[in-house]
Amino acid sequence: MVEVKGQLTIQYLASFIFFIGLIVYIYFAYSANLPAFVEEVRKEDVRSKAFQLSEILLNDPGHPANWWNGALDDVKRIGLSDENSNKTNLILLDKVKKIDELEFCSDFKNIQQKLALDKPFSIHIFKIDQVSGIRTIISKCVSSDFPKTSINATIKRITALNNTDTGELELAEIIIQM
Repeated sequence: MVEVKGQLTIQYLASFIFFIGLIVYIYFAYSANLPAFVEEVRKEDVRSKAFQLSEILLNDPGHPANWWNGALDDVKRIGLSDENSNKTNLILLDKVKKIDELEFCSDFKNIQQKLALDKPFSIHIFKIDQVSGIRTIISKCVSSDFPKTSINATIKRITALNNTDTGELELAEIIIQM
């Protein structure tokens, strides 16, 4: 019988170095992908918040439902949906006009709080001519600290607009950017 006493062979040393090198390569290959993955997760979070904001504005009348008649301090939640018809994707022109008022958009931090958002955003609402397709802006509300160079999400939604001035239904488009 041959006794082996903790001798270090070249094959063992080469295998061990190869194993450590492989582990280091896998670690660096994996960690190089992490920043891109984290950035994509952040962008997806912004996209989901932008869609959530569009959904709240289009399909929620707000609280109270006639918030556009009162003061901004009394409003708990902002929504553009027509509270009288309670139909999906039908907004009320009076509520859209209230957003466009200077006093309403100037207190943007208060609006962010009422919409439960912590990021700056912009809201543009257009009326669409059904014959020519020309868009006319009827409301624009943009945060003063809105970063125009780093827009991560743009949500465009076509909706019906209950024009309280004429009593007719018209087409509208809401664009939300974050």
